[in-house]
Amino acid sequence: MCRHNSAKKNQADIAGLRYHDDMSGEEISIQLNPQARVRLTHIGAEQNPLIVIDDVLLNPDDLIEAAARTPFAAPEATYYPGVNAAIPTAYLQALVPILRPTLMRAFGIGKGQMSARAFFALSTRRADELVPLQKIPHYDQPDPRGLAMVHYLARDQAGGTGFFRHDTTGYESIPPERREGYMTIVAQELEAATQLNGYTGADTPNYTLLEAVEPRFNRLILYRSNLLHCALFDGARLSDDPRTGRLTANSFFFCD
Repeated sequence: MCRHNSAKKNQADIAGLRYHDDMSGEEISIQLNPQARVRLTHIGAEQNPLIVIDDVLLNPDDLIEAAARTPFAAPEATYYPGVNAAIPTAYLQALVPILRPTLMRAFGIGKGQMSARAFFALSTRRADELVPLQKIPHYDQPDPRGLAMVHYLARDQAGGTGFFRHDTTGYESIPPERREGYMTIVAQELEAATQLNGYTGADTPNYTLLEAVEPRFNRLILYRSNLLHCALFDGARLSDDPRTGRLTANSFFFCD
């Protein structure tokens, strides 16, 4: 449902990774924290893996400053409720080689080629500015070989990321064989909806919140991108300033 497109693409092979990036032209050093804390959990009845890594970088403020120097714009062909910007190439170059063994164990991916892209994301839109489809959980793409990563780069923010079950179908993820039937039912439910007045959350009709991940500063989460999920904005301070707003680094991976 949500697809994040980039206006300018560059790609390079990095240890079996084909890297697609909005090149910012920013040269920064990404310093990984050897003491980062990694936790693997499983969500709901489907037991979908969720990786949570705390204190990922030693220098997260350098990444925030890079975002502050980079122009943001509304993305095309996406339902993201805000603006995106290019992220330094060094970000995934540093993270992916370290993360890949963990991804292989948690998600059962092989040693084949992996494609990836990343960008800064800054939430800016109020609930009353959203269309109905933006007020319910979504999936990014149905292929179970796709993974998503969110890196929280804002201090003292509320919200986080929620993972959901669709009550009518019982689905917690939307692989290709579920997509058509699920979207048909969702269209019917949205047409009949009368209570979609706020952001997605525990009170969203037709969905049950299974897990809510707190948006701790310098925390990173990874999950299959076909999971029903949504950013949780209630209580968040929305701003177009990367230094004070709800800034994240968002990445998508596809594993052959």
